[in-house]
Amino acid sequence: MTTSTPRRRGRRLDLGDYGRRLDDFVAELGAERYAGRSGQTDAVALAPIYERHAALFDRAAVDGLARAAEGDDEAAREARRLWAFAVEAYVDRSVVDLTERIAAAEATAVIIWRGERIAYRAATIRVAELSDRGERNVLDARLRVAVEAINPLRLERLERKMDTARELGFDDPVAMADAIHGIDAAAVAGQMQRFLAASETEYFAALRRYLAEIDVEAGDGTAADLSHLRRGSGWDAWFEPRRLVAVVSDTLRGMGSDVAAMENVTLDWEYRPNKHPRAACIPVRIPGDVRLVLQPRGGLRDFAGALHELGHVAHYALTDPALPAGFRHAGDTSVSEAYAFLLQYLTLEPEWLAQHLGMPEDEVAGFVDFAAFNKLFLIRRQTAKLLYELRLYRDPDPAVARASYGGMLGLLTGVQVPEANWLTDVDDNLYAARYLRAWMLESTIAARLRSDHGAAWWNEAAAGDRLRGLWAQGQRPSAEDVLAQLGYDRLDWRPILHHIRVRLIGELSGYGGPNITTRAGTRKV
Repeated sequence: MTTSTPRRRGRRLDLGDYGRRLDDFVAELGAERYAGRSGQTDAVALAPIYERHAALFDRAAVDGLARAAEGDDEAAREARRLWAFAVEAYVDRSVVDLTERIAAAEATAVIIWRGERIAYRAATIRVAELSDRGERNVLDARLRVAVEAINPLRLERLERKMDTARELGFDDPVAMADAIHGIDAAAVAGQMQRFLAASETEYFAALRRYLAEIDVEAGDGTAADLSHLRRGSGWDAWFEPRRLVAVVSDTLRGMGSDVAAMENVTLDWEYRPNKHPRAACIPVRIPGDVRLVLQPRGGLRDFAGALHELGHVAHYALTDPALPAGFRHAGDTSVSEAYAFLLQYLTLEPEWLAQHLGMPEDEVAGFVDFAAFNKLFLIRRQTAKLLYELRLYRDPDPAVARASYGGMLGLLTGVQVPEANWLTDVDDNLYAARYLRAWMLESTIAARLRSDHGAAWWNEAAAGDRLRGLWAQGQRPSAEDVLAQLGYDRLDWRPILHHIRVRLIGELSGYGGPNITTRAGTRKV
C-alpha cells in the first residue's frame, strides 16, 4: 500500500466552522513561534496550543476532512487542502514535546571557543566570517560536537514521525508527503538529476575558481570553507545594514506594494542576542497579521534573506481576505517559495544592483558571477538533500544514513560535508522537493516578467499589478496552476540553468565551446 485517504462513516464537517477554528490555532501557533524565532523567549510552549486545538486534527477530523475531500467542486478542493493540513498537524502533535526540547536545546546551547561563549545559533555565522582556515575549521568542529549532543532527540523525533505516518495508513513519510501535497518527490528528484548532469561542468569550474581565491585546492575544501567563500565579505560595502530597510522598501514600492507601510505587516529588524540568524516570515493571521524576523549583520545574505522573506510577506499580506481558510493557510508551498525566490534573485540582476545599490558596471560583472555560483550551489545542494531524504525515510539506520548524507552532499557540492548534520539538515515533510519546484516556477515567472515588462520589470506598474493578482490568490493555486496562468504547461529545470549560465560569465560551458576559466570582473571573496 502506498497510501490511502481514510474514509469512515460519520457526519460531514462544517468547513466554515473548521476554518474559523483553524484561523485561531494558526494565530496562537504563529505568535509563539514568532516569540521563539525573534529571540524573545528560549522555550517555546507549543504543546499547550496543540492540546487546546486538538479537535482540529484528531483522527475524527482527519477522517471527516477526507470524506469532505471527495468530489471535484470548490468545497472538495478546499477540504483536500484542510485534510493535508490536518494530517501534518496530527503528526506534528505526536512529536511536539521533542520539537520543544530541540528548540530549547538549540536556543540555550553555547560553544566555548578561545575563551568566548558563542551561542549555538550564531556559531554557523561565526564560522563563515572567519578568514583563517585553521580557525574556522576548528570552530566548525566544535559546533559539530554540539550538533551531535542534540542528535539523539532529533533521531527520536524522526522515528516517532515515521511511526505516526504508518499509524495514519501511509507506508512512510515519503508516501505521506506525496499524498497530502500531490507531489511526486521521486519524480522531482529524477527531473533535478538531469539538472545536476547539465550543470556539472560549470559548477565545478566555478568552484575551483572560488576555492583558489581563498587558497584552498579543489578536492580539499570543506563545508566550512565553502560557507566562508559564500559569505562574500569582500562585497559588504554594497550591502551595509543601515541601507537594508531603505533598499528593500524602495524595491517593493517600485512594484506598487509598499509592504513596510502596511498595518498588517510587522518588520522585526531589531537586534537581539538570541534571535535566530536565519530570516523568517511568520504569518500569524493571513492576511491580517504577517511578521518578518531578521537579525541584520551586514552582507549579501542579509539583503537576499530580507528580499526572500518579503516575497512571502507580500504574498500573505496581500492575500484576498475573502478566501476560505483552506486557501489562505494550506496549499502548495512551492508557490509562496517561488514568489520569495523571485524577489531574492533580484540580487542577480545587473539593473537592480545599479539602481538600488549604486554598484558600478565594473563591479557588477564580478558580483553577478559570484551570486550565480551561490544560486547554483544551493540548488545542487537541495537536490542532494532530496536524494538523501528519499533514502533516509526508507532506511533510517543511523550508520547508513550518516554515510549517505556525507557522501551524497559531498559528491554533488564538491566539498567535504560533516556527517554530524545528517538529522539537523532535514526539513519536515520533504520540503526539499517543494524548494526545487519553487526554483523551477520562479525561473519561469522571472523569464516571463523580463519578456513582457523588460529587464527592469520591478519598476513597471503592469508587472506589479500582475504579481498582486497572483498574490491575491493566496495558496489556492498549485505551481502548475500558476504556470497555466502564465501560458506554460509544466515545471522545467532548464530556465533555471539558462539564467545561471547567462550570469556565470567565468565559464562558457554549455554554449558549444571549450570550458574557459577567467577572472571576469573584480572578484572579491
